[in-house]
Amino acid sequence: MKTKLKQVDPSTLSLSFRTKVAVDVDRNYYIIKNIKSRIIMKDGKKIKEIASTIRNQTKRQVFLATTAPICSKTKTYLKSKNIKIITEYNHD
Repeated sequence: MKTKLKQVDPSTLSLSFRTKVAVDVDRNYYIIKNIKSRIIMKDGKKIKEIASTIRNQTKRQVFLATTAPICSKTKTYLKSKNIKIITEYNHD
């Protein structure tokens, strides 16, 4: 089943306007990263920084929503930082 996401204004979370952030019905936050190339460790570190900012302000769970392939090292790194990854979602 696909997770339904509703996009939120990143500036309300003190994030760059280029960062795509969404929430689900349970008020969990999702960093949306739809790129054509593979997500590598450099991207993973940026995702962790964004997730930390969101967690500090909302005290909610943060996920990565992506359709891009993810490097196995990066996947392990994100899991160790308590950032779950989803690939099946709809957002508006």
